[in-house]
Amino acid sequence: MSEGEQPEKERGGSLSDEVVAAGGDPDSTPGDREEGVGTWPYEAPEEEVVPPTLPQPGQTMLGRYTVLKQLGQGSMGVVLSAYDARLDRRVALKLLRAWSGANARVDEEQGRFLREAQAMARLSHSNVVGVYDAGRLEDGTLFIAMEHVEGQTLRQWQQGRGWKEVLRQYLAAGRGLAAAHEAGLIHHDFKPDNVLVGADGRARVTDFGLARLGPVALESEEPGLSPLPAATGVIAPLTRGGERWMGTPAYMAEEQFQGKREDARSDLYAFCVSLYEGLYGRVPYEAATVSELREAQRAGKARVPEGAAVPAWVARTVLRGLQSEPERRPSSMGEVLKALSADPEVKSRERVRKGAVTSVTVLLGVLAVWGWADRQQPCDGLGHHLAGVWDEAVKQKVRQALVATGLPYAPETAERVVKGLEAYAGRWVKQRTEVCLGVSREGEARAESLWVREEMCLERRRSQLRALTELLTQAPDEELVGKAVQAVQALPPLEYCMDAKALTAAVPPPEEPTVRARVDALQEQVDRLEVLLAAGKFKQGVARADELVPQVEPVGYAPLLARTLLLSAQLRSEAGDYKGAEERLHQTMTAAARGKDMATLARAWSARVSVVGYHMGRLQEALSLRPTVEQFVDLADDDRIRASALTNLGLVLIELGRYDEALRECEAALALREKVLGPEHPEVASSLSDLAIVFSKQGQYEKARQMAERVLAIREKVLGPEHPSVAAALNSLGAELWDLGRHEEARAAFARGLVLREKTLGPEHPAVASSLNNLGLVLGDLGRYEEAHAAAARALAIQEKALGSEHPDVAVALNNLGLSLLNLGRFEEARAPLVRGLAIREKLLGPDHRAVASSLNILGNALMELGRSEEARAAFARELAIREKVLGPEHPSVAISLASLGLALGELGRYEEAHQMHTRALMLREKMLGAEHPRVATLLANLSSLLDMMGRYEEARQLGERALAVRLKALGPDNPDVALSLSSVGDALRDLGRGAEAREKYTRAIELQEKVLPPDHPERFGPLLGMGKLLLAEGSPVEARPWLERALAVAPVARRARVQFPLARALWDGGGERPRAVELASQAREFWSRQRRASDAKQVSQWLDAHSLPR
Repeated sequence: MSEGEQPEKERGGSLSDEVVAAGGDPDSTPGDREEGVGTWPYEAPEEEVVPPTLPQPGQTMLGRYTVLKQLGQGSMGVVLSAYDARLDRRVALKLLRAWSGANARVDEEQGRFLREAQAMARLSHSNVVGVYDAGRLEDGTLFIAMEHVEGQTLRQWQQGRGWKEVLRQYLAAGRGLAAAHEAGLIHHDFKPDNVLVGADGRARVTDFGLARLGPVALESEEPGLSPLPAATGVIAPLTRGGERWMGTPAYMAEEQFQGKREDARSDLYAFCVSLYEGLYGRVPYEAATVSELREAQRAGKARVPEGAAVPAWVARTVLRGLQSEPERRPSSMGEVLKALSADPEVKSRERVRKGAVTSVTVLLGVLAVWGWADRQQPCDGLGHHLAGVWDEAVKQKVRQALVATGLPYAPETAERVVKGLEAYAGRWVKQRTEVCLGVSREGEARAESLWVREEMCLERRRSQLRALTELLTQAPDEELVGKAVQAVQALPPLEYCMDAKALTAAVPPPEEPTVRARVDALQEQVDRLEVLLAAGKFKQGVARADELVPQVEPVGYAPLLARTLLLSAQLRSEAGDYKGAEERLHQTMTAAARGKDMATLARAWSARVSVVGYHMGRLQEALSLRPTVEQFVDLADDDRIRASALTNLGLVLIELGRYDEALRECEAALALREKVLGPEHPEVASSLSDLAIVFSKQGQYEKARQMAERVLAIREKVLGPEHPSVAAALNSLGAELWDLGRHEEARAAFARGLVLREKTLGPEHPAVASSLNNLGLVLGDLGRYEEAHAAAARALAIQEKALGSEHPDVAVALNNLGLSLLNLGRFEEARAPLVRGLAIREKLLGPDHRAVASSLNILGNALMELGRSEEARAAFARELAIREKVLGPEHPSVAISLASLGLALGELGRYEEAHQMHTRALMLREKMLGAEHPRVATLLANLSSLLDMMGRYEEARQLGERALAVRLKALGPDNPDVALSLSSVGDALRDLGRGAEAREKYTRAIELQEKVLPPDHPERFGPLLGMGKLLLAEGSPVEARPWLERALAVAPVARRARVQFPLARALWDGGGERPRAVELASQAREFWSRQRRASDAKQVSQWLDAHSLPR
């Protein structure tokens, strides 16, 4: 029996109590979809760098970018103007020179390009060029799609302009550079050529190709005497002996030459060199060589040219920024910008204005005393605290950034996001007002300590809201649109800030004012991690968390460190780094225990269950953590944490096949989430998905379908009918319909999900491949084998293009392709993708992973069809050993391995051994699932067929009747599997000589299939063949012929020989087309010989010897 790959089912469990993460069905019973563990780095052989093939105007790249013209060309590649058809806008495409191998220069060029893409993608500022997309073309060329700026470089723009205009433009560029510094980025190569001035007059900093996250020391020593072009500053990247330096010498600070740690002051130096050049028309230090340049820098020879019109207050700031020692420069770009904006004339006018205001204020004060002015209530209008966080301007920016992606569901998502944020902000203002008034909901005055904690809690919520709105207002981000509504719903509840019990139990802030100030500042950065987690920005979050941990550690406040480490663990887990996540969780537990932070400690223990158990497969170890998890969850006393812990334990129990226990955990989690979050929250949908899986495993397919329907309804209502998450819900619903045997309805659900994913994500997104895999499986069940094969082949092509040739998801697609070829009877072709899929899983997941067992099962069935039964037996035996080792000998999936091994042994004529395997498989499945589970019926049917082969017809009939009864009760009278059981019982009755009863079973089976299956469905051949063989056995070959002809017309390729020989006999005995009879018998013999079925081939040969045509 083939295990296959089952249609995708959504898993609802998550490491986070506040973030929803969906995945696939974790169980590995028949046909489960295996999940991937992440993408893999590109590795190239060592060959030389080669120039890219320049795309020509009119050429379309990546199916969306139409090249318009070339904008420029440099040492690293070219910049093109292009039209993005998907988002309906012009973009600038920067192409990095392609390469055919890996060497030092290749690594550096690639690293530089990737740093540019990553750094710029993190920035969203009006004075920084926006980045939209980045990746690799088919020929290996790297590309980055960025904002198309019509205009010129700052160097070109500043020629011939007055100092006021130049200063104004550099102040704008400086604000962009300062924004980069605030994001933890250093440009490393700021100069006038790396600032673009658009036709709108706005300056935008670009080319962060040398930017790095945090200080990085140079490896080289003193550079050589490279010649420098005089007085221009347009200097190529400095090299010595083929080594590239980080920057352009004329703009490089002394610490860059020395290879010391760089910080914002290095960019500040370059900014002042550039501004000097813009103001005075030349660089401050003119030199012919690098040594002369550095000597002039160290001597501080920069002077203001005589007769220059630039004011002294500007010159002083610029010269201070040109100091050789970083300590003597201003400390930040903010300080430089402030000084350059401090025009004395403006200050004088401001003093006059303030004097007038003061006079008016005094007058108003007098009026207030006399009662002539309205008294301002101190707690009125507290909405101003959300200025810049959530106000009209921010609202418009959020809406515009989401809609600008051009995704079809973006406008609706934008409105839902705005509505959600508006409601959250409104509740924040209301609660902030209540705290200000100092009155509880019961009307009693709050204690001062509680009031302080309420204020702190609401400030944290404001910080978290700001972190989300800042993320949402960055450059248009297609990926973010898909997570935006969920990210809003993941904002921590405001109700907590009014819960006196919870606030009192929470860890108090540090008492030392300086420590508290530092903690508050870092807390905002940690809040951003939480937003990145909710928004699905896992890799970005991991990088940021790795930067934050060493900043938080020295502060010495354990609760903040514990929270940072926990978020780092959650981000790593979602990014597929489970080993790293486990390490971070251990660190979290230590910090949380030291800080007496019970909530974080409980979350960490709960997350450990998920990481160790579900993701890393150490199920028994994960289950052993249960008492400890429950202890800390009780101490935390938080329903949301408890629901998360119940969910993670439930998923481990599902993995272990302990479905009744899993059901209790998942139902309890759902009840808590509905109570705390309401009936339509994403975490409620997540719990419903978990319940659907459990019900499905228990054989309660109708209940599973109902859960899936509820998930779909929530997704459509909360996210909108066009949202990609609706496609995931459709896939889950389709899988439940598939379990119920409602294959046409399942096909419709999968097809709708596919259309939705193609529309919202594009035709080559990996999620589209998942939908194609599901659709292909159900098309195979419907007998539409060519369509199923086409879907599987397309899914594989998408996965390989998106994920590379070696990825766990590619293995799933290979397995499905192999299955489609098996259904087409192309057995030898099927073996190749199945062998490759097995090799991928063995390499990436290890030889004993449960996914390897799944691949072995499918490959074993292919070998069976090829007549290589001994090789199939070896594959099934290894599969069984893996499952028993990983899952334990009592797991339901072990029954699949036992049954498959039993089939192979039966083909080898080792009936007694086969009988032992089938019997053990049946006993195991009955023990775990009960005697009336539909999957028990499958094993009953297997054992019945074996007993029929052994000549034990009555026992075969009894087991067949049991299988029929189970299917009727569990699946209903109209399920296609009921027809299979009717036909199987009919075969046993026929062999017992009970023809009338057999005829009744065949007739019922045929009528049911005519009702529920299409006319050409391959499953219809079974009862048609049975009826024909019955009539043939009763001596009615003429009556048998039409039944056998119909059976041959619908029989799958692999089963045609079973019909050809009985039909040949009917034709001969009925006096019909005897030449055709011989031809059919010969075809059957050839097939059996090719499949190495010696006994079947021998039987046909004997008949042919006795029924040859006269020559």
